[in-house]
Amino acid sequence: MLSAVTCLVESPMGVRKVTRATIVASRLMPSKLKVNCRPVVWSGEPIRSYSTFNAHSATSNSTEERKSGKMPAIWPKVKAFTTFTASGTLVIGAAGLSMVVIYLILSELLSPSGDTQIFNRSVSLIEKDETARALLQCNDTEESKEKLKAYGEIFTSDKWTRNRPIVSTKKIDKNGKAHYFMRFHVESKKKRGLVHIEAVESDKNYQPDFKSMYLDVAGEQRYYLIKPQLGTVAKPKGFLGVNWGPKRN
Repeated sequence: MLSAVTCLVESPMGVRKVTRATIVASRLMPSKLKVNCRPVVWSGEPIRSYSTFNAHSATSNSTEERKSGKMPAIWPKVKAFTTFTASGTLVIGAAGLSMVVIYLILSELLSPSGDTQIFNRSVSLIEKDETARALLQCNDTEESKEKLKAYGEIFTSDKWTRNRPIVSTKKIDKNGKAHYFMRFHVESKKKRGLVHIEAVESDKNYQPDFKSMYLDVAGEQRYYLIKPQLGTVAKPKGFLGVNWGPKRN
């Protein structure tokens, strides 16, 4: 059975009619339904709505936490902060390591004082030197010249030229200048020689200046592509800066 109840409700917007419909079993409904509705007089105060369910739930939760003595834990926040810090540290460390590796590679390949640049300059000088090519017995013609192979130390177990490292050393003298020492092999189809290089840091150029360079070929005399400059020997002086005794030629 469907029953409807209509009431008049007074509010700031005026008097309005409210109708409520309910469905009840016919056997539970009395034969005559009497509904007494009285108008509600609004007192002028704002109408407030309350949710008894939410208030009761929040109150019960806070009461249970107080009774158990457990407050909201800070462990999740500490864990999140630790994870963020560790991740940030790893990212920054990886970026820094990558920058160092890139710098070392670029300085080795592109730096004028790097081993790669000194090696390439030395090989170019040997390929252009006719005496060095004659000692290596290069098969040269008027139209073409034999290309030389240049590589580092020889290992019997290594057949690849690219895996033969070049022996190089860098030293600083008492004046603060850098000296570069290098040794590598040059090879033609018939002969093989050993090249020794000494270069010193230049005051005028970015590239080091070659101080000495010579080629040793088995069975041949040492050939100097660049002869070292011999230092001047100071002439000894006598007592009080005067050479006493007879003059010597």
